[in-house]
Amino acid sequence: MGLFPSHPLGSCLNQSIVRHVAVIIETSTEYGRNLIRGIARFGRLHDWQIHFEYRGKTAGEPEWLEDFEGDGVITSSPDQRFSRKLAKRGIPVIDLQATVSDDKGEHLFIDSNHRAVGRLAAEHFIGKGHRHFAFLGYSDHNVSLEREIGFTEALAARGHKPLSHHTPERKDRTYESMYRGNEAFIASLPKPCALFCAWDEVAFRAVQTAIEQGISVPEDLAVLGVDNDPVFSSTSRIPLSSIDPDIGRMGFLTATWLGEMMAGKRPKEIQLERLVPPKGLVVRQSTALDAIEDPVVRRFLELLRRQQPGLLTIEDLARDCHVSRRLLEQRVKVATGKTPRQWLSQTLVEAIQRFLTQTDFTLAHIADQLGFGHAERLSHLFRRQTGITPGEFRKSHSK
Repeated sequence: MGLFPSHPLGSCLNQSIVRHVAVIIETSTEYGRNLIRGIARFGRLHDWQIHFEYRGKTAGEPEWLEDFEGDGVITSSPDQRFSRKLAKRGIPVIDLQATVSDDKGEHLFIDSNHRAVGRLAAEHFIGKGHRHFAFLGYSDHNVSLEREIGFTEALAARGHKPLSHHTPERKDRTYESMYRGNEAFIASLPKPCALFCAWDEVAFRAVQTAIEQGISVPEDLAVLGVDNDPVFSSTSRIPLSSIDPDIGRMGFLTATWLGEMMAGKRPKEIQLERLVPPKGLVVRQSTALDAIEDPVVRRFLELLRRQQPGLLTIEDLARDCHVSRRLLEQRVKVATGKTPRQWLSQTLVEAIQRFLTQTDFTLAHIADQLGFGHAERLSHLFRRQTGITPGEFRKSHSK
């Protein structure tokens, strides 16, 4: 007798008995954790007891799975020696490592719609006015290749062709090929350029490489990733824009399939969604700006972002851009529709708002951090631009 009670197969969607489900999915990435969240959401609705543990991406299936006498298994482990044996014993198993379905429909293929992810990236960049595009991914990973195809096809329909760079096959990767190759590729890109990366991890490295080379993000290089992973998006020196592929929905759908199988249905009898479209695109600083061809205006916007805005004057900005104040005002207005003064006020207010919502600093300390002489000047500017005091804004965003 094993660790878990075995139940006769019946409709798990209609019966109130507890179903024991082993979830063998890595927990080291946001992708894996979101899969588990989606499975758990379905499980709570249908009285499942889920069995899982912390796991790495390459970990084999745990030893306890060999004795598992539950009702079903969802696995993404590269080593499936135990789940295969369970499947032969008649326990329903969904293998998330598989990338194709067989002709008879006996295998379930559940995945993100990676081409739709690529198309969404292209639409975002085109909407930002970009004319130069690039892709950075892997040459030996189907997910990367599918996202690149969607990106390339969507751009081709609008008359564009992206530049692309692939990290070498896994067996041939070295530090030089992983990083130096990306450096050369990023350095070669025209400016401004829109760079779509296969994952947030790739986008994180791209931002780091660009900054080390003196390339401004997002003014010269807009960078977009996939997975909306908070570890990468929030720790990047420039917060990363990212596509949310709705992995939680994929997990919920996977659990739905397993529920049907535990009710006695064969995979080919189940008519459910197989490809999950992306949920949307989360815009952060790495793609926040529209594409601007004028290098003077790109430099102006970079200076606003990188320096203490409370210390800046339009004269200082014009001098650092190597143009007269009048010429700077003309070119900024033509390129963006706003005057330098409007940009400076907007930058100041946005910086104050970040401090008010993300820290508990006093107004005096915020004023010092942003280069204001006094807290009173900060408060006056903020109220003039927003209609409320800094204190009122902080209170309304602290709930």
